[in-house]
Amino acid sequence: MKPVYHAATLVDAQVFADCLEGNGIPCVVLQQNAVGGLGELPVIGPEVWIRRDEDQVRAIELVAMLERDIAAQRDDLQRHCEHCNETSPAGFDICWRCGRAF
Repeated sequence: MKPVYHAATLVDAQVFADCLEGNGIPCVVLQQNAVGGLGELPVIGPEVWIRRDEDQVRAIELVAMLERDIAAQRDDLQRHCEHCNETSPAGFDICWRCGRAF
């Protein structure tokens, strides 16, 4: 087994694991219970590990593709103010920073 994705949240890890499984790459989400640790404990986020080492190259490609897709969707959900150069959520009709209409 080899790690292919270190997630910020358990939901993120499951999304990536589902993507891999849906493409025929058996995997498992590890560190599921570690996300609740706070304070002085070093927190290790959830990780997606593939079960077969021979799937590593394809899994890394799929993870990269999904990361690009998520980043593109995030960019589509934002508006850019030409006046103050600030980014606001797509649902805003005016810039949250300077108050000018988009």
